[in-house]
Amino acid sequence: MIRLTNKQREIVLYLFFGGLTTVVSVLVQFGADYLGAGTASATTISWICAVSFAFVVNKVCVFKSKTEKPYEWFKQAAVFFAARLLTYFLELGFMLLTVDVLLHNMHIMKLVAQVFVTAGNYLLSKFIIFKDRKS
Repeated sequence: MIRLTNKQREIVLYLFFGGLTTVVSVLVQFGADYLGAGTASATTISWICAVSFAFVVNKVCVFKSKTEKPYEWFKQAAVFFAARLLTYFLELGFMLLTVDVLLHNMHIMKLVAQVFVTAGNYLLSKFIIFKDRKS
């Protein structure tokens, strides 16, 4: 049996749930595209769904962040969504450039974008949003 340190466990869980978040993002993007949404609309809809899912699983399962008062939860959610806006705009710019300007395949570019989005979101979550305030 492999024993993981807390840091290793956290990274494994983040990658697992990040993978699930990517699945949510990709399926919603492809579904929106199938229904005729443009690149920007499909990316935005998929971002909202994925970030909502990611907040819950990161808070509860990955970083085990506890908030005692409702305003603490809302503050943490607001910071989470604000931080994710940064990676959203990076992803949106990447998608518009590679799909609408360079005419690459949207599905492939979405998967490429998710690699960078996942890495950036981990760093934002680990060091800003769910940072252990005790240490």
